[in-house]
Amino acid sequence: MKGSRWYAIRVAPGYQRMAAVDERLPESRRMESIIERNCRKDGFDIFMPSFYTELRHHRTKQILQKRFPFLVGYAFVNLPWLNFEELRRVDGVVCFLRGANYGPLEFPDVTIEALYFAEHERRQAFLYEQHCRKENERHEQIQHLRGQLRKILPKGRKARVSMVDQAERAIDSLSPQIKERVQKIISELNALTVDAEVENLRKAV
Repeated sequence: MKGSRWYAIRVAPGYQRMAAVDERLPESRRMESIIERNCRKDGFDIFMPSFYTELRHHRTKQILQKRFPFLVGYAFVNLPWLNFEELRRVDGVVCFLRGANYGPLEFPDVTIEALYFAEHERRQAFLYEQHCRKENERHEQIQHLRGQLRKILPKGRKARVSMVDQAERAIDSLSPQIKERVQKIISELNALTVDAEVENLRKAV
């Protein structure tokens, strides 16, 4: 942050919501807020300390990832050239936070770095929580698929013979329709188990 000069801005209501998805932007900017997009579009370096969470859509039940600000109503902008008037013209900027001398209050790098660190820690915790949820869902799906196999395959298998192994040995004796269904279940089981844990752990750290 050498050469940086950080100032807090008051953000207009509604401008800290996530902006509309723009596929042309890099992945790092896919979940930026409206105020971040407006500032970056005009060449300003902005930092809005945020955290991520997952919400379930009330109607579709789909898991949605959302981003919210730590400091509701505020963000920080780096102005090494002190071009305050240019920033004031950005849509969504209300005013600067002022100090005792009535001028814009400058924040030291150590304050901004502490907020960056807090944001990073919360991000890592979120990724771990997300990993645990996905693992639980994967195990539940595996159990569900194995339950389907139990209903299809003959009874009386040996306890030490895995369900998938039995399905593969018995599949040739099944009718074409049931055989296709079992093959589909086996394919789904394989997709759920092969390298899934390693990949999820890699993303969570």
